[in-house]
Amino acid sequence: MNKYLLIALCSLWSVGLFAQNTSDSIVSSSNETELVNTPKKYTFGDFFDALDLPTVLGVGFTPNGIEGPTFNSAMRLGWRHHKNYGTFVYITYDTHSNKYDSLHIQSTNIINGEVWYNEVGISVGYRFPLVKDIKAFYQNPYFHPWDLFVSVQPGVSIATVKNVTPETLNSSTTEPSYTMSNYDHVTPTLRISAGVEWFIFSNFSVFAEAAYTQHLMPTIIEQAAIKQQQIKHPSGPITVSIGLSLFFN
Repeated sequence: MNKYLLIALCSLWSVGLFAQNTSDSIVSSSNETELVNTPKKYTFGDFFDALDLPTVLGVGFTPNGIEGPTFNSAMRLGWRHHKNYGTFVYITYDTHSNKYDSLHIQSTNIINGEVWYNEVGISVGYRFPLVKDIKAFYQNPYFHPWDLFVSVQPGVSIATVKNVTPETLNSSTTEPSYTMSNYDHVTPTLRISAGVEWFIFSNFSVFAEAAYTQHLMPTIIEQAAIKQQQIKHPSGPITVSIGLSLFFN
Protein backbone atom coordinates (compact mmCIF):
# COMPACT_ATOMS: atom_id res chain seq x y z
CA MET A 1 0.00 0.00 0.00
CA ASN A 2 2.78 2.40 0.88
CA LYS A 3 4.52 1.43 -2.36
CA TYR A 4 1.46 2.34 -4.43
CA LEU A 5 1.02 5.62 -2.52
CA LEU A 6 4.65 6.54 -3.12
CA ILE A 7 4.30 5.79 -6.85
CA ALA A 8 1.15 7.93 -7.04
CA LEU A 9 2.83 10.87 -5.29
CA CYS A 10 5.84 10.64 -7.61
CA SER A 11 3.52 10.56 -10.63
CA LEU A 12 1.63 13.66 -9.45
CA TRP A 13 4.90 15.46 -8.75
CA SER A 14 6.19 14.59 -12.26
CA VAL A 15 2.97 15.81 -13.86
CA GLY A 16 3.22 19.05 -11.88
CA LEU A 17 6.78 19.63 -12.97
CA PHE A 18 5.86 18.91 -16.63
CA ALA A 19 2.94 21.30 -16.46
CA GLN A 20 5.08 24.01 -14.89
CA ASN A 21 7.84 23.56 -17.48
CA THR A 22 5.27 23.59 -20.30
CA SER A 23 3.72 26.75 -18.90
CA ASP A 24 7.12 28.42 -18.57
CA SER A 25 7.97 27.38 -22.12
CA ILE A 26 4.73 28.85 -23.44
CA VAL A 27 5.30 32.10 -21.56
CA SER A 28 8.93 32.27 -22.70
CA SER A 29 7.96 31.47 -26.28
CA SER A 30 5.22 34.06 -26.14
CA ASN A 31 7.65 36.68 -24.84
CA GLU A 32 10.19 35.83 -27.53
CA THR A 33 7.51 36.05 -30.20
CA GLU A 34 6.39 39.35 -28.82
CA LEU A 35 9.96 40.67 -28.89
CA VAL A 36 10.56 39.41 -32.41
CA ASN A 37 7.26 40.63 -33.81
CA THR A 38 7.31 44.05 -32.15
CA PRO A 39 8.44 46.53 -34.83
CA LYS A 40 11.22 48.93 -33.97
CA LYS A 41 10.02 52.50 -33.71
CA TYR A 42 11.60 54.96 -36.14
CA THR A 43 13.00 57.77 -34.01
CA PHE A 44 14.41 61.22 -34.72
CA GLY A 45 17.83 59.78 -33.99
CA ASP A 46 17.36 57.22 -36.77
CA PHE A 47 16.40 60.03 -39.16
CA PHE A 48 19.41 62.11 -38.10
CA ASP A 49 21.76 59.15 -38.58
CA ALA A 50 20.44 58.67 -42.14
CA LEU A 51 21.45 62.20 -43.21
CA ASP A 52 24.58 62.98 -45.21
CA LEU A 53 26.21 66.15 -46.53
CA PRO A 54 27.66 65.68 -50.03
CA THR A 55 29.95 68.35 -51.49
CA VAL A 56 30.24 68.27 -55.29
CA LEU A 57 32.68 69.83 -57.78
CA GLY A 58 32.45 69.36 -61.53
CA VAL A 59 32.72 70.65 -65.07
CA GLY A 60 29.93 71.20 -67.55
CA PHE A 61 29.36 72.08 -71.17
CA THR A 62 26.34 72.93 -73.32
CA PRO A 63 25.97 70.64 -76.38
CA ASN A 64 24.22 73.34 -78.48
CA GLY A 65 27.32 75.55 -78.17
CA ILE A 66 25.63 78.86 -77.25
CA GLU A 67 27.43 78.99 -73.88
CA GLY A 68 31.00 78.26 -72.91
CA PRO A 69 32.21 75.47 -70.59
CA THR A 70 31.97 75.99 -66.87
CA PHE A 71 33.10 74.82 -63.45
CA ASN A 72 30.27 74.15 -61.02
CA SER A 73 29.98 73.52 -57.30
CA ALA A 74 27.04 72.13 -55.35
CA MET A 75 26.00 71.53 -51.76
CA ARG A 76 23.49 68.84 -50.85
CA LEU A 77 21.58 67.61 -47.83
CA GLY A 78 20.53 64.00 -48.29
CA TRP A 79 18.54 61.28 -46.57
CA ARG A 80 19.10 57.59 -47.26
CA HIS A 81 16.82 54.71 -46.34
CA HIS A 82 19.96 52.59 -46.09
CA LYS A 83 23.46 53.94 -46.27
CA ASN A 84 24.73 52.15 -49.37
CA TYR A 85 21.63 50.69 -51.03
CA GLY A 86 17.97 51.53 -51.48
CA THR A 87 16.09 54.79 -51.96
CA PHE A 88 17.49 58.25 -51.22
CA VAL A 89 16.33 61.86 -51.35
CA TYR A 90 18.39 65.02 -51.30
CA ILE A 91 18.00 68.78 -51.65
CA THR A 92 20.68 70.42 -53.78
CA TYR A 93 21.95 73.93 -54.47
CA ASP A 94 24.21 74.40 -57.50
CA THR A 95 25.91 77.56 -58.75
CA HIS A 96 28.00 78.20 -61.87
CA SER A 97 28.57 80.76 -64.62
CA ASN A 98 28.82 80.59 -68.41
CA LYS A 99 30.14 82.92 -71.07
CA TYR A 100 27.99 83.94 -74.03
CA ASP A 101 28.92 85.78 -77.23
CA SER A 102 27.03 87.93 -79.78
CA LEU A 103 23.59 87.49 -78.23
CA HIS A 104 21.03 90.27 -77.91
CA ILE A 105 19.46 89.29 -74.61
CA GLN A 106 16.29 90.66 -73.08
CA SER A 107 16.76 93.31 -70.35
CA THR A 108 20.51 93.65 -70.87
CA ASN A 109 22.64 95.69 -73.24
CA ILE A 110 25.69 93.41 -72.87
CA ILE A 111 25.97 91.19 -75.95
CA ASN A 112 29.28 89.52 -74.93
CA GLY A 113 29.20 88.67 -71.27
CA GLU A 114 28.61 86.22 -68.46
CA VAL A 115 25.45 84.65 -67.07
CA TRP A 116 25.25 83.23 -63.55
CA TYR A 117 23.04 80.25 -62.75
CA ASN A 118 21.70 79.39 -59.30
CA GLU A 119 19.86 76.08 -59.32
CA VAL A 120 17.74 74.42 -56.63
CA GLY A 121 16.17 70.97 -56.84
CA ILE A 122 14.91 67.91 -54.97
CA SER A 123 16.33 64.60 -56.18
CA VAL A 124 14.84 61.12 -55.72
CA GLY A 125 16.88 58.05 -56.57
CA TYR A 126 17.96 54.50 -55.82
CA ARG A 127 21.29 52.86 -55.00
CA PHE A 128 22.11 49.38 -56.31
CA PRO A 129 24.69 47.36 -54.33
CA LEU A 130 27.68 46.08 -56.28
CA VAL A 131 27.92 42.58 -54.77
CA LYS A 132 28.45 39.07 -56.16
CA ASP A 133 25.02 37.69 -55.21
CA ILE A 134 22.46 40.49 -55.14
CA LYS A 135 19.57 38.16 -54.27
CA ALA A 136 21.39 36.83 -51.22
CA PHE A 137 22.34 40.38 -50.28
CA TYR A 138 18.72 41.56 -50.14
CA GLN A 139 17.79 38.51 -48.07
CA ASN A 140 20.54 39.30 -45.56
CA PRO A 141 22.02 42.82 -46.12
CA TYR A 142 25.56 43.60 -45.06
CA PHE A 143 27.96 46.52 -45.41
CA HIS A 144 29.69 46.74 -48.80
CA PRO A 145 31.98 49.44 -50.24
CA TRP A 146 30.61 49.94 -53.79
CA ASP A 147 27.24 50.90 -55.24
CA LEU A 148 25.66 52.38 -58.37
CA PHE A 149 22.99 55.06 -58.19
CA VAL A 150 20.50 56.80 -60.47
CA SER A 151 18.27 59.78 -59.71
CA VAL A 152 15.73 62.20 -61.15
CA GLN A 153 15.67 65.81 -59.96
CA PRO A 154 12.97 68.39 -60.75
CA GLY A 155 14.00 71.93 -59.92
CA VAL A 156 14.40 75.52 -61.05
CA SER A 157 17.29 77.42 -62.62
CA ILE A 158 17.65 81.14 -61.98
CA ALA A 159 19.73 82.89 -64.65
CA THR A 160 21.18 86.30 -63.78
CA VAL A 161 22.57 88.72 -66.40
CA LYS A 162 24.01 92.21 -66.01
CA ASN A 163 22.75 95.45 -67.51
CA VAL A 164 24.85 98.64 -67.69
CA THR A 165 23.17 102.06 -67.58
CA PRO A 166 25.10 105.33 -68.07
CA GLU A 167 24.64 107.98 -65.40
CA THR A 168 23.87 111.61 -66.14
CA LEU A 169 27.02 113.74 -66.04
CA ASN A 170 27.11 116.56 -63.52
CA SER A 171 29.18 119.72 -63.50
CA SER A 172 31.67 118.45 -60.91
CA THR A 173 33.12 115.67 -63.12
CA THR A 174 33.82 115.00 -66.76
CA GLU A 175 34.37 111.26 -66.38
CA PRO A 176 31.44 109.08 -67.49
CA SER A 177 29.89 106.84 -64.85
CA TYR A 178 27.69 103.77 -65.12
CA THR A 179 25.28 101.76 -63.00
CA MET A 180 25.25 97.98 -63.20
CA SER A 181 22.05 96.11 -62.32
CA ASN A 182 20.94 92.46 -62.32
CA TYR A 183 18.11 90.86 -64.22
CA ASP A 184 16.87 87.41 -63.11
CA HIS A 185 14.99 84.84 -65.14
CA VAL A 186 13.53 81.57 -63.72
CA THR A 187 13.24 78.34 -65.72
CA PRO A 188 11.93 74.91 -64.60
CA THR A 189 14.39 72.04 -65.09
CA LEU A 190 14.59 68.26 -64.97
CA ARG A 191 17.95 66.64 -64.17
CA ILE A 192 18.81 62.96 -64.73
CA SER A 193 22.01 61.58 -63.20
CA ALA A 194 23.88 58.32 -62.66
CA GLY A 195 27.08 57.50 -60.83
CA VAL A 196 29.18 55.17 -58.72
CA GLU A 197 30.06 55.50 -55.03
CA TRP A 198 32.91 54.05 -52.96
CA PHE A 199 32.91 53.95 -49.16
CA ILE A 200 36.41 54.52 -47.84
CA PHE A 201 35.08 54.34 -44.27
CA SER A 202 31.63 53.48 -42.98
CA ASN A 203 30.82 57.19 -42.54
CA PHE A 204 32.76 58.65 -45.48
CA SER A 205 32.48 58.03 -49.22
CA VAL A 206 33.59 59.47 -52.56
CA PHE A 207 31.57 59.32 -55.76
CA ALA A 208 31.63 60.21 -59.45
CA GLU A 209 28.53 61.34 -61.29
CA ALA A 210 27.37 62.24 -64.80
CA ALA A 211 24.20 64.27 -65.31
CA TYR A 212 22.10 65.92 -67.98
CA THR A 213 19.80 68.86 -67.18
CA GLN A 214 16.90 69.56 -69.50
CA HIS A 215 15.46 73.08 -69.51
CA LEU A 216 11.69 72.62 -69.68
CA MET A 217 11.37 76.20 -70.97
CA PRO A 218 13.99 78.34 -72.75
CA THR A 219 16.36 80.23 -70.48
CA ILE A 220 16.96 83.91 -71.15
CA ILE A 221 20.10 82.93 -73.12
CA GLU A 222 18.24 80.30 -75.14
CA GLN A 223 15.44 82.77 -75.90
CA ALA A 224 17.98 85.08 -77.53
CA ALA A 225 19.63 82.20 -79.40
CA ILE A 226 16.26 80.95 -80.71
CA LYS A 227 15.32 84.47 -81.81
CA GLN A 228 18.63 84.76 -83.68
CA GLN A 229 18.06 81.24 -85.15
CA GLN A 230 21.19 79.77 -83.58
CA ILE A 231 19.17 76.94 -81.98
CA LYS A 232 15.64 75.60 -82.45
CA HIS A 233 14.64 74.48 -78.95
CA PRO A 234 15.89 74.55 -75.34
CA SER A 235 18.24 71.83 -74.12
CA GLY A 236 20.63 72.05 -71.17
CA PRO A 237 24.13 71.26 -69.92
CA ILE A 238 25.93 67.94 -69.43
CA THR A 239 27.88 67.82 -66.18
CA VAL A 240 30.58 65.45 -64.91
CA SER A 241 31.28 65.73 -61.18
CA ILE A 242 33.13 64.19 -58.26
CA GLY A 243 32.03 64.53 -54.67
CA LEU A 244 32.49 63.62 -51.02
CA SER A 245 29.78 62.38 -48.63
CA LEU A 246 30.10 62.71 -44.86
CA PHE A 247 27.62 60.96 -42.58
CA PHE A 248 26.58 62.01 -39.09
CA ASN A 249 26.84 58.40 -37.89
